[in-house]
Amino acid sequence: MDSPWDEHPGGATFQDVEWSRMESEFTNVGYREGITAGKESASQEGFDIGFATIGVPIGRELGVLRGISSVIVSFLKASVDMSQQEQMIAEAQDISSQLSRIRFSDVMPRDLEAEEHARKHLEAEDVELDVNEEVAAKRDLEGIEDMLANLTASNEKPKKSSRPTIDDLRALKTRLNLLSEQLCLGIDWS
Repeated sequence: MDSPWDEHPGGATFQDVEWSRMESEFTNVGYREGITAGKESASQEGFDIGFATIGVPIGRELGVLRGISSVIVSFLKASVDMSQQEQMIAEAQDISSQLSRIRFSDVMPRDLEAEEHARKHLEAEDVELDVNEEVAAKRDLEGIEDMLANLTASNEKPKKSSRPTIDDLRALKTRLNLLSEQLCLGIDWS
């Protein structure tokens, strides 16, 4: 039987109500933290896969090609006179120069799946795709570098040059391979 002095006869006490509220709040917080941890885990896994399968191989190939071209230029300049040496030096310097202008961002494939995913989420929230400030600053700096590279002392207008692509990198690798074969260097390209 309920006491006549009980403020909440047959009902929940303040402690019961507060306990239910806290339990619900902690459940929601735990759920959100679980979702966030899951997203971070998936993002890290995606980064690790992309880094290992795309980033490292392309970066390594670009570095190897730059190193080989520099070695060939040095080799040709230090070697005894050979027929066609001047032509080979000019070719090696041209390849080396073009390789030095290639940025990693020029030859990396775009992540179309990630771009589409971001676009869908932003459209659902009615927000425009925002450019990361760091990426925007890097693009601005690269634009300045491109302008400086096109400066010339002559009265000619500099040619409008586009950024190199992965196809340009492959063509430079082929030219470098041919040059190394002419020199009988037997370079291991792996």
